[in-house]
Amino acid sequence: MIKILMERDMPQNFDPSDPAQASRHARIALDAITATAGKMHWLCTYATDDRKLFGLVVVENEDVIAEYVKRAGIDSGIRVHRVTCVLDPALAAPK
Repeated sequence: MIKILMERDMPQNFDPSDPAQASRHARIALDAITATAGKMHWLCTYATDDRKLFGLVVVENEDVIAEYVKRAGIDSGIRVHRVTCVLDPALAAPK
């Protein structure tokens, strides 16, 4: 399994601060991921103030992303970034 950061423009009419819209968006994503039969796992998605969505997922292979995009009905381009290393506070060298 590989970790992928998917970047895309936020849908024009989507307001992630609206709980009903966020819930609907999450349901569409989750249903599309569930349809991959365990080949994709959603960790989280970040919505940014410049109207981008960054979804962190784990996939069996990068071909699964095309299946997900189709099932989710995503019509805007997705940029796929393969995560090669995770940097976090646990990596900090001792003082």
